[in-house]
Amino acid sequence: MSNVFSFATSEDGAGILKIMESDIARGEIRLLYTRRPNPYDSFMKESDKSVVGIFKRDGEIVGTIAGIPRNSHVAGDEHNTCYVTNMKRLHDLKSRINWIEAFEKMYDPLDSSVYFCSVVKENTDVLKMLKKERPKLPYAVDMDGYRTYIISPTALVRNTCADLKFRRATEADSADILAFLKTWGGAKSLFPVIDSLGGENVPEAKDFYILHRDGNIKALGALWDRSDTKQYVVEEYSGKVALLRAFNPLISRLGYVRIPPEGTQIKFAFLSFFLAEEYKCDYYRAFLHHIRSEISGAYDMFVLGTNDHNEKREVLDEVRSLKFDTQLCEVVMENFRGAKRVNFDYTNIEVECALL
Repeated sequence: MSNVFSFATSEDGAGILKIMESDIARGEIRLLYTRRPNPYDSFMKESDKSVVGIFKRDGEIVGTIAGIPRNSHVAGDEHNTCYVTNMKRLHDLKSRINWIEAFEKMYDPLDSSVYFCSVVKENTDVLKMLKKERPKLPYAVDMDGYRTYIISPTALVRNTCADLKFRRATEADSADILAFLKTWGGAKSLFPVIDSLGGENVPEAKDFYILHRDGNIKALGALWDRSDTKQYVVEEYSGKVALLRAFNPLISRLGYVRIPPEGTQIKFAFLSFFLAEEYKCDYYRAFLHHIRSEISGAYDMFVLGTNDHNEKREVLDEVRSLKFDTQLCEVVMENFRGAKRVNFDYTNIEVECALL
């Protein structure tokens, strides 16, 4: 019997979760990224246009793929962009998955101009498969590297702008926050179009923090707890990280992440929509310096990510953290369905970690 494609429902959540949790990010730690308790429901919360596809064989789910469309800024215009994720097969599956059939069936309901995905860099077989060009079929090209940082609230970050003030936002700041996001996020490709705060896909105004001078915003970001839909679970440590675990109290005082036990879920918030005026590194550093005290007590650590060519990379690489790398790719569809390709600068993108 062949593998049969269908659109998933909430009842398929357990089978999707089984496949999702077979893939572990490798780096200084083996980190499991998951969407418990039900990945299907989690994907549906990401966008009102989300589409989840599955392949079944003899009634068992053997392959999964999800597309999450969002209205995003791309090269100065607004476009539907689709994040393609959870493109995975059952680990011991002997037969092939017809991914082209999945793209064919999902293409019209996803209705997007730009498709992109993120792949753990160690998954070289997956990257090789995605990048193979075939006539009239979709293929992937590298956009940029992406690094995810797990940072302790005790991390040492110097305040490079002592003259600036820092505070938690209120509802009264909503218009200024939205204007700042549009100006500095909107100048980057793949940053979502944000017209209002709150709901499933954007933090509320009270979740944002503002670095300002005389009321003028210089940097902002939100502490966004998304543990109800996506989680990181520590699977295993190796090398120097395993050694450091024995010195947890000491390394915490030195600014390193206090390493949680293996098999436990990390208690964290994303630092989301983190932007600075003119992308100034000093503003990013000053914001990070202040935000640490807001995290301490509520969370063990905070998580954020940035692509290799983003200005934040210089600042974040200075901070003691656990980190892992993935590869961002554009899935080129023009040879597949004749779609007109939207060209944009791969070095000028802003991809939000909490939306991956």
